[in-house]
Amino acid sequence: MISGAPGAVSSNRPLTWRDIRGTVRRHADELLATEAETAALNALRAATGETEGGMERHTMRQYLIAERIADVRGIPYDRELLLCASFLHDSGLYGAASTGDVYIKDSARYARRTLEPFGWPHERLRACLDACEQHHALTTRWWMATEVELVRRADLVEVYPELRRFGIPRAWLKQELWQAVPRAGFWPETVEITRTHWRRMLPGMFQPPAPGQSST
Repeated sequence: MISGAPGAVSSNRPLTWRDIRGTVRRHADELLATEAETAALNALRAATGETEGGMERHTMRQYLIAERIADVRGIPYDRELLLCASFLHDSGLYGAASTGDVYIKDSARYARRTLEPFGWPHERLRACLDACEQHHALTTRWWMATEVELVRRADLVEVYPELRRFGIPRAWLKQELWQAVPRAGFWPETVEITRTHWRRMLPGMFQPPAPGQSST
């Protein structure tokens, strides 16, 4: 497999799902196009203590899945918002981002601290925080910002591809995406995270904040 250089950002355009080939290893830095996106990725790395670790690769795959769902269906979306939310949606699991509260709330708080310096309008920042808080919701969130539902659907495809794929071909996942952005170690790490943080994870999976009731 050919490997692109970590940290390299295209001078023309960022990586998209259409660029994914199983023969070429891809890196999260290739997705970056703005300062906010760079800050979100750096914040994830600070939280996990890793560069190109399992969680970073999870968020990269999730974003590319979300991008494909939207593009194939002709759904307009805010790319910067979607990418930042993808990078940060699970960050509350880690010490640097955690207060000990339900982890989806800590993820949203960490996203707020990371992105507030960029002066996003309130509604735009709120959509990113909602995407972090709602990504385990059991029912559709299309009635919220588009990016909230895209993050929710993409996370479901990324974690449980046999359960729901929302039109994403399994062949693309297995032969292209999972080769370009490897899942190696994904399930052992997921099991360990669940074992360690299940008390903070379960409320997030089954009781996301109702609209207007977020404490973040």
